[in-house]
This record gives sequence, structure tokens and C-alpha cells, in this order.
Amino acid sequence: MLILMITGFQEPASGIYIVHTPPKKVPCDHEGRMIIGKAKICIAKKPIINKEGITYASEIKYDPVFKLHYIEIGLSTSASQVLKKTVASLPESKFALAFEGEIVCTFSIAQEANVRAFRIGEDVLFSDLTIIHEALSKVKFNEN
Repeated sequence: MLILMITGFQEPASGIYIVHTPPKKVPCDHEGRMIIGKAKICIAKKPIINKEGITYASEIKYDPVFKLHYIEIGLSTSASQVLKKTVASLPESKFALAFEGEIVCTFSIAQEANVRAFRIGEDVLFSDLTIIHEALSKVKFNEN
């Protein structure tokens, strides 16, 4: 009996991942595709926070002080602690938010920031933010 094992692209599970850049000439073990622009980014194999740790995604909001639009993402208490510890351990980390096999966006967290909720989309065009919002509006969050 012959068994063939095929290893191919595996879509990322929903959650928050650490983004990393492998050294040159080293292939990325786990890629995700951005919802905006369809660029590929290299992410950890497993999310540091599963979908269940994400409690909500707000409507598009506007910050009049900084004059920008954003979406707020809420975290459960345990997910907040995981993100806070990760930022403390790896302060320059970039993160990716993935749902339904696609990377919705990437973001960074300031070390002193309140990580119970964070903003995404502050650095994208409003038209791209509406695409991100549309993708997030299809997700059922675990509101705990």
C-alpha cells in the first residue's frame, strides 16, 4: 500500500498571529494572503489568540484628534493577557488578524497600550477600511 503525503498551502485559522520575516533564502513556513492587495505575508504557524478570544469588531469610527478612521477590536480578558505578555516579550512585534483563511490586516501594539481593545485600519485608505469592515461584519464573535 502506497501512501502519499501532500504538503501544500494551508489557510490560516481565524485569530491573531505574530508576523515574522524569515532570513533571505529561507522559505516562509506559513504564509497568509492579505484581503487588501492580496500580498502574501509570513506568519507563525499557529495563532497566539484564537477567534474565541476576539469579542467584537466595531463599526468604522472616526478619531477627530488624529483625523483618521479606524475599527476597534475587542479581546477577552485571557486574550488581552496573552497579547500584553507577547508585546512585553517581543516589543517590536507586528501582528496579523486573520478570518476565514485571509489576513484582514496587520497591526502593532504599543507596549504601554491598553490591549483589552485595539485599533486597526488607521494606516489604510478609507475604501480599504470599508472592505476590512465588510469582512469583519461576516464574523460571529464570542462576546464574553
